[in-house]
Amino acid sequence: MMITTNSVARLAQRCGEFLGDFGQAMTPSYPSSLALCILDAIYSTGSHPTAVDNIVARYIARHGSSDGAKSLRYSIAAAGGADVWAREVICNLKPASTRPGAVLKAEVVDSAVRVMADHGIDDVGDLREAVGEGVGSIAFSSDVSKGWRALPSQSSGITWLHLLMLAGSTHFEVDHKVVGYLAEVADPAADLTVDYVHAEIDAVARVLDAEVPTVERIVWQASHGRILSQLKDEDLLPVSGPVEGPETSGAVWEFCPEPLVSRPV
Repeated sequence: MMITTNSVARLAQRCGEFLGDFGQAMTPSYPSSLALCILDAIYSTGSHPTAVDNIVARYIARHGSSDGAKSLRYSIAAAGGADVWAREVICNLKPASTRPGAVLKAEVVDSAVRVMADHGIDDVGDLREAVGEGVGSIAFSSDVSKGWRALPSQSSGITWLHLLMLAGSTHFEVDHKVVGYLAEVADPAADLTVDYVHAEIDAVARVLDAEVPTVERIVWQASHGRILSQLKDEDLLPVSGPVEGPETSGAVWEFCPEPLVSRPV
């Protein structure tokens, strides 16, 4: 495993862009509203972040920011169904996929809240209790996960993991998008294994004095295009050689990662 000071510094620079003054992530998160978690999760794939933000903002303007899954279902029903709700409430008619005849994402949302109802889930706490906490395949082992991934165009599990992170869960999956994101900052000779990704994130968390799940959420959302960096190519630190930059703490440049024990899977 080849983790260099440069790779840690480069990832810390990228993640630091989305951290507040007290180490909290300045990324989408809705710990008090499962309705908003569901909306953001389903609309996030294939959409520009601004479009997703606008959908969430329109729903909040109509219903507030603390609705559960049941209230979201009532909102769709009160509008006259998913199609009318898509047109009049969230003003978005994006389909669930690019395949001809694909259903609207609004219809997937309607089906998703029914999955939640079938499992007695209304708020974020209910969801996290039903799924549990942990790493590896546990995120996909619950009945509600299986119900979600049976929805149209949701079988990959990407929106499911989006949902969990938006709800404040610690579940994190190293998929091809995450590996590709790390490849942009890693040493070219590094073997980008799952252990490498976890070790790099742990190292960056220590550098930034942030919680590991916070850095994981930033990496996940950045790698999947839910948040976009404002850094320009010329602002990024070098892949090799001396790392210098007045905007970042000297601790980044001096950091030497400690050996880390592989995480369970």
